Amino acid sequence: MTFDEKVKFLRSLPKFRVIPISDVRAIAFVATEKAEKSTDDIVIAHTPTTLITLTPDDLSKILREYPDLEACLN
Repeated sequence: MTFDEKVKFLRSLPKFRVIPISDVRAIAFVATEKAEKSTDDIVIAHTPTTLITLTPDDLSKILREYPDLEACLN
């Protein structure tokens, strides 16, 4: 999935429709696609074939810059 596809996909989800597009783009930039969840990964969205995840470190960096996103990402 390309960056723009990730942004469009995340933006289509109800919990991401209410936040500014710049915030969605920041999340899409650091989020990674995986076939399976690792033990520390935080799944923020999923398609039938892949998971879009953040590591705990990525999550803390995003929340440091965008503290309003905590309710959306947890």
